[in-house]
Amino acid sequence: MREEEMDLTVTLLSESFAESMMMASGYVKLLEFLVKNYLIERREMMPHNATLLGVYRENGEEDFELAGTVELTFDGKGANANPPTPTPPNNSPYICNMAVRKPLRRRGIGWHLLRAGEELITKMSSSREVYLHCRIIDEGPFNMYTKAGYSVVQTDSILTLLTLQRRRRLMRKELPTSEDASVVDAPPDDRLIDERL
Repeated sequence: MREEEMDLTVTLLSESFAESMMMASGYVKLLEFLVKNYLIERREMMPHNATLLGVYRENGEEDFELAGTVELTFDGKGANANPPTPTPPNNSPYICNMAVRKPLRRRGIGWHLLRAGEELITKMSSSREVYLHCRIIDEGPFNMYTKAGYSVVQTDSILTLLTLQRRRRLMRKELPTSEDASVVDAPPDDRLIDERL
């Protein structure tokens, strides 16, 4: 994500977070303020992390639109200070904040963002274990991650509901070495993909 792409990314993430938290649209502006500050802080941690953007073009047209985004952490120096529970190992690569614009979902964009993130992680990190969180209620993303080779390591306690948060699964995958990572799998059946986290 370049600096000039930040506002588009902020809007995408804010709308996705508002939708996933079932917030009224009036809260999107507050979320935009918080997300922008977060992204500014995260940009200062480069090259220990990165935010990737996916664009969508309709049938070879020149114009394109922001389709999705995903955040990557390569090591402990780029780790988020307050990761969700269950907590991933501090020095392991971590994938988070994946979002795809609602009208563009179920087209394999989330799958390609995930694969691009994994490929970059294999080049930027010596660790081969990558982690991510998936909310228990998000069946589509869970299916996509499972098909991509992720397995559940740990699940939040039922007591997490007392904090008014959704329960999450911590998932893990062993990535191939960078020499083996050049092969990009085709996306799974699009009917099983819902890229929102």
